[in-house]
Amino acid sequence: MTEMNWHTYAIKFSPTPRLRRLALLAAMAVAAAVISSRGELAAVAAAPLVLLTLHPRSALPRRARVGVQLHPTRCLEDDELTVSLVVNVPGAERVEARLILPTAMDLLLAEDSHVVDAGWGLEWTVTPHRWGRHDLGPVRLRVLTAFGLYSTTFDVPLARVTVYPGGGTVASTHAPRELPARLGEHPSRALGSGVEFGGVRPFAAGDRRRDVDWRTSAKHQKLFVRQYADERTVDLALLLDVGADAGEPGHSSLDLTVRAATGLAYSYLRLHDRVGVVTIGGWTRWLTPDSSVRQLHRIAELVMDVRGDDMTIDTGLTRVPRAVLKPGTFVVVLSPMLDRRALEAVVDLHARGLGMLVVDVLISEPDVGNQAGLTDLALRLWRLEREAVRVELSGLGVPLIHWDGIGDLSAPLLHAMRAVPPGVRA
Repeated sequence: MTEMNWHTYAIKFSPTPRLRRLALLAAMAVAAAVISSRGELAAVAAAPLVLLTLHPRSALPRRARVGVQLHPTRCLEDDELTVSLVVNVPGAERVEARLILPTAMDLLLAEDSHVVDAGWGLEWTVTPHRWGRHDLGPVRLRVLTAFGLYSTTFDVPLARVTVYPGGGTVASTHAPRELPARLGEHPSRALGSGVEFGGVRPFAAGDRRRDVDWRTSAKHQKLFVRQYADERTVDLALLLDVGADAGEPGHSSLDLTVRAATGLAYSYLRLHDRVGVVTIGGWTRWLTPDSSVRQLHRIAELVMDVRGDDMTIDTGLTRVPRAVLKPGTFVVVLSPMLDRRALEAVVDLHARGLGMLVVDVLISEPDVGNQAGLTDLALRLWRLEREAVRVELSGLGVPLIHWDGIGDLSAPLLHAMRAVPPGVRA
């Protein structure tokens, strides 16, 4: 739980409509008494004049002390955030507040102001629905004092909230046939000291007795020992095409790209695999594959930065540095396939002999206008261009799937990883 942060604000009270009405009432009563020469009419002005005299504007407080608490400041999509405020203004009779939210957040609960030890307490519960760094607030406060005769309005800024994309895109992880010679948790085709059965062979000097397969030995009247598959790690690289963002907010191609990348990174890093990220389109960023406990945080922070990129920037990068993607790395390309650079990058990686899976994250067609004839023709041309991309990838032997942000990527990953990479003999 974060601590309450206190700030002091200079405030200036202004008359409210109630004060103006009372002043007008007193002035009219005094004027009527003078004009009609009836002193009893002046008694009507006594109550308003007493209120105005007891609460002069010069005696009102000039400082407000506000405590702000936001918990948590980092969360996942659809998690709940709590915003708490304590407003301390001497003599305040009522505090009204309105929390201004970004469009990507919903206000679930707004509690009425209540008196606490340090002043007036207010609390909101907020749910963010879209990943990114959002400026929460400000909170617009209105404080009334002196029986509602004076009021002041001022804004209280809040902290920036970091909302990480939700994962859950992979139910089970898989590994390619050929794995680097590093200790991990995935059974490989190489024989070693794992736990998954890999076959039997005749007994040789130095073998352990506990590895003897007695059933096979009894059948062949000769000692045989069990062999096990060596357990190794997976090198996974996520190639993110962030040069275009098509679709409605919350389900656009960039949203699906980032969610898929985060889910894949989490699924493989929890098994101590090495995961790296490369972005093309916009500003070029990359993280070399790593399995450290901080790698997931690095990946989450990297993909968060792509939200603020200028989509018109053309870095011209189509060749991923060889130092980033070493031989044996499996590449998952997340792209709406709207930019030719993504296809050129796939062709380059295919030429290096890397195994790949291309995930098409575009789930909407373009809006090309209202003229029926031109609309049909433009859509047909657009669909033909995308079909040409599919045919080209199919000719290369690179699997391409569509993902709508809901389905599981485990089966396509298994199919692509178990396929024979180009240039590798089965």
